[in-house]
Amino acid sequence: MMQLPDAEGLQMEGDAWHRACQAASERRVDDDDLLAVQRLLAEAGRWDGVYILSVMAGLETSVLIDADERIFIDWGTAGQVTLQPPVGGRLPFKLWVHTHPRFASYWSSTDTNSLSLGARILESAMVLGQPGPKHSTNRAMVKVDNTTMLSEEGPLNLWTSEEPVPWSAWYERNNIEVEVME
Repeated sequence: MMQLPDAEGLQMEGDAWHRACQAASERRVDDDDLLAVQRLLAEAGRWDGVYILSVMAGLETSVLIDADERIFIDWGTAGQVTLQPPVGGRLPFKLWVHTHPRFASYWSSTDTNSLSLGARILESAMVLGQPGPKHSTNRAMVKVDNTTMLSEEGPLNLWTSEEPVPWSAWYERNNIEVEVME
């Protein structure tokens, strides 16, 4: 089991994190405990925990948040999970987060295809990997100052191109205490 830094503030019952880690390590991605913890982490914006579970499973996972703040979770393969707007989700989708467990934070061809298709229904997206989260915002739906885009033409010219934020900086930015092992 991997530790989740500064987890005391999360409303997780007893050994819920342990049970979620166990399910992830056994790739039981439809496990109720795993999905409940992943949903709780998404609600709290604790993307580090979502990434940890993905690494433990060795599978990509996706979290989609709709206009009503409802959270939809998908699990994919070791190398792919696509943006799949769920039945019953309300547009526009606020955020799509997915993981690249143990790999770089970058927009793969599958990811950029999803962003192209989502240009009219998705406000922002994030990929979680190494060295940390990489974010992109759809300037057609959200006011942005960033002028560097994923492409100069086509639907990807609506999406900002931002550098990954190292996990250490992400923790600091989100005021999450991380114990340093000596």
